[in-house]
Amino acid sequence: MPNRESVNIMIVDDHPLLVKGLSDALQVERDFNVVAAAGTLAEARDLAQCNALHLVIIDLFLPDGNGINLAREFGTLYPDLPLLIYTSDNDPRHVIEARNAGVRGYLLKGTELEKLILAIEVVLAGGFYLDRNLPKKKVIEPLPAPELTPTEDKVMRRFARWMTNKEISEELKIKLVTVRSHRNNIMWKLGLYNTPQLYREAIKRHGNPDDPNYIWVDL
Repeated sequence: MPNRESVNIMIVDDHPLLVKGLSDALQVERDFNVVAAAGTLAEARDLAQCNALHLVIIDLFLPDGNGINLAREFGTLYPDLPLLIYTSDNDPRHVIEARNAGVRGYLLKGTELEKLILAIEVVLAGGFYLDRNLPKKKVIEPLPAPELTPTEDKVMRRFARWMTNKEISEELKIKLVTVRSHRNNIMWKLGLYNTPQLYREAIKRHGNPDDPNYIWVDL
């Protein structure tokens, strides 16, 4: 989590009044610093390269494309950058797509400032936030399950072997922060909220190494 004296935020939304109101509210209420505001995907791409960002707040619908596509791009280019969807759209399919894109939070516009602050705090701390006013889980369940990327699946297989972030980093020869980012994305996509749930899900998918019949398949 970044130093709380300098949490740099970019807002991606094509409604100037909303952006101004949101910027003013965030900078007054907390030690957040809105350093950039983009009205299009193209502007967001350019501004992300010019600013040291700690969080991006993204609307779903923009003049030149979909905010989920931007989230997917940023997830590849900046895997450690938390992304929060802030939209008026409550379609469960878009919630699932956002999960697949690697965003850490989905919040509906019109919510009170305190809830927005809470959502930001949660995603900055590495957690995952879903607006309580979104359709309940039973509505989302029939939709296709989020798919893990090949690298996320490799990481998940190693969690099934009770490996730590550091051990996975060493075995896969990737940075520790990258493992943590994959871990966060896995938990968000699969709706997992703590470490025990993560390990249980990994073992459910890939077997328990404590089982005498366990066979390790390295992919």
